[in-house]
Amino acid sequence: MARTVAILVALATCALLVLAVVCNFITAMLADERVKVSRDVLAVVADYFPNSARLHARLAEAEVIEHERDVVRAEFHSLRAVTLSPYNFSFRLLLASIKELRGDRAAAEESLRAALALAPNNADVHWRLANLLVSQGKLTQSLDEFRVATATNSSLLLAALDLIWRASGGNLEAMEAVTGGEPKAKLALVQLLVKQSQVAEAARIFSHLDHSTRLASPESAAFLNALIAAGHLELARDLWVNLISGSNSVGPLIWNGGFESGVLRDFSQFDWTIERSDYAGIAIDTGMAHTGARSLRIDFAGRDTTRLDSEIKQLVIVRPGAHYRLECYAKAGRLVTPEGPRVVVTSGISSAWIAASAPVIAGSSDWQRLTVDFVAPGGTAGGVSAIFVTIKRTPKFSYDDPTRGTVWFDDFTMIEWEGDK
Repeated sequence: MARTVAILVALATCALLVLAVVCNFITAMLADERVKVSRDVLAVVADYFPNSARLHARLAEAEVIEHERDVVRAEFHSLRAVTLSPYNFSFRLLLASIKELRGDRAAAEESLRAALALAPNNADVHWRLANLLVSQGKLTQSLDEFRVATATNSSLLLAALDLIWRASGGNLEAMEAVTGGEPKAKLALVQLLVKQSQVAEAARIFSHLDHSTRLASPESAAFLNALIAAGHLELARDLWVNLISGSNSVGPLIWNGGFESGVLRDFSQFDWTIERSDYAGIAIDTGMAHTGARSLRIDFAGRDTTRLDSEIKQLVIVRPGAHYRLECYAKAGRLVTPEGPRVVVTSGISSAWIAASAPVIAGSSDWQRLTVDFVAPGGTAGGVSAIFVTIKRTPKFSYDDPTRGTVWFDDFTMIEWEGDK
């Protein structure tokens, strides 16, 4: 008899364990957001399992996102989830959202602060609280929350700065309270300031950053590109020269004219840019030079109707209406061509030619001097003008004979001169 009772007890225990496992499986599956379940099904299951905090939270979310939302029921189920699992911060975030939907921002703030006490390092909690505080007009209180949120999740930084800019009426002190001394955050701030036409402040903040930090940050390149796009060419070049050289000198009009320095990745704004060509191989040659140790080498591939357009160019800042002389040296090696490449000055706004040198002479030659005299075109609002110094080879007709051989270029210089006016 005793043995029978023991067996029955064991079977009952096993049945209860199996039932518990099944119940846990069902509640876990239905509480999983990846599983699509209707609000009605969730409501039925929640009645069967009234002590599942996750089910109540899922049902609260469903009450909010369904077409015919029921915010009152959503609040009931979210409160139930918080009561059943008081140490789960995500349930308090859900409750805060529902409180805010009901227009009770004070209760939403209380719930968010309770979530923050449970998850003090969670960026989303700080972010949600910061946004709620701004919506309540508590900008000053929001700044610390924005600072922690963006320090933890840098992808939030630009959105935070933009929101603070609008909420504060462009208060720079408020934005700097969020960026603090973090270089990456300050670089994000300078980009925002450029977009808001606060160029002087942007340049000031950028200039005060550590030189090595600026040089190592891709955000620096984005800032310089933004200045150029906004037409602040002279300021962009001054900051660029300081960044590349580490000094405040103006630098020559043509930068790196002898190709002696490598072009830094992301920082070719006012240096040579060299792109791939279908008609020639373009590279820096360390075995041939007019002076120094390096030159630019173009090996033509021997294709007909050879064209070089903007594969080699440098952006140069000039004074509108001023006369300039551009000079360089070229050397040909077994160059066979209907017409050799030229050094061409084009507008920085369009691709229109302003002036061009004579073409490089075909055959094999020693270094030949090429010159281009031109008048700088009209400028931007900043009082300067932009041109491109390029190397071009343009076919005269829709077809011309193949171009093959090699041409080297070196020692580009440019000066402003009086000329014949």
